[in-house]
Amino acid sequence: MRFFRDFARALALTAVVVLAACNEEVLDTESDLVVLNESPCDLTIYVDGREAFLVQAGSDMSLDDIGAGRHVVEALDVRGNLVSRRAIELASGEDYYCTLDNC
Repeated sequence: MRFFRDFARALALTAVVVLAACNEEVLDTESDLVVLNESPCDLTIYVDGREAFLVQAGSDMSLDDIGAGRHVVEALDVRGNLVSRRAIELASGEDYYCTLDNC
């Protein structure tokens, strides 16, 4: 009987330690967009037809929690020319990484 009580305590303690070790990244249910601009040009990023941010040449930017589902991600140069258009489908908690290397 004492063995089972000690085992139950050890199991409960292990569960507490494991759950405490979980950080926000593990439990993150947000779908984020991360754009890596490896091109020599600054690019304006649009998500679903709305301007999201400007990502400078050689840098990266992210948009937190764009939501699960289908999205259209577009990149335009400073003159308004379309550089890239991608339709993406995100599951809950899934991030999308977009690398742009030309303009």
